[in-house]
Amino acid sequence: MEVLNPPGDGPADRSGRTVAEILRARRCDLTAAELRVAQTLLQDYPAAGLQPVSALARRAGVSPPTALRLVAKLGLPGYGELQSRLRAELSARTLGPAERLPAPAGADGVSPLLRRYAGSVGRAVLDSLGGSDLVEVEKAVTLLADPQRRILLAGGRVSTTLAEYLARCLTLVRPDVRVVPPERTARAGALLDAHADTVLVLFDFRRYESELVSFGRAAAASGAALIVFTDPYLSPLAGTAEVLLTPAVEGPAPFLTLAPALALAEALVLATIDVLGGSV
Repeated sequence: MEVLNPPGDGPADRSGRTVAEILRARRCDLTAAELRVAQTLLQDYPAAGLQPVSALARRAGVSPPTALRLVAKLGLPGYGELQSRLRAELSARTLGPAERLPAPAGADGVSPLLRRYAGSVGRAVLDSLGGSDLVEVEKAVTLLADPQRRILLAGGRVSTTLAEYLARCLTLVRPDVRVVPPERTARAGALLDAHADTVLVLFDFRRYESELVSFGRAAAASGAALIVFTDPYLSPLAGTAEVLLTPAVEGPAPFLTLAPALALAEALVLATIDVLGGSV
């Protein structure tokens, strides 16, 4: 189920970012060899970083010292610290909402529910819009605004609502937009339409759904371009995505919030309108 927040000790640095977010933010500072290590980590995240440094370097086709230089550029004291943070992130993926319930209010009380919600979700929305990778956003808009491409959208048990909403908005400004229902037969049928002229927009948040991941990978193997919305801990689809968007999911415990993903999706619609011209 896509219903949980990471534990308090899960972030990869003091700013609350995961290792994956730091890697993507620093990629312009990396050498070609270091970039290969970063790509290897992201393609099998976080498992690739949990193996010995020699094995990671071998997979990336570089020397172990190169992999260690990358770790240093991330601001970590050593490879052991990298693995410790990745293990914490892995634990965050598997916790359920019961473990994330907030502590009972103390004698001094607690802010009203709406104030707590507004503060938490408001920060997440601002972080998502302000911290989005502009290169990824521009690539997403280019794909969505291409009238020669059909657009398919799908999501998980909860996030399918985001796919439906984005589809409704895109239908107002361009043709050939369709939501793929979560049933296996519907996804199997959609794969028949997944070719090089197809853009598949997927929403996959913790806990990631294996059937949705399989659907996305099969579509990519057929030539479809994948735009993947996921959380900062990265869906297994991250290594397959042509465009990777990672809105924040931190909301009032115990559940994650999809509001930042919704805001980012709406921003893409507005940008698509600008490219195509006109208004809704």
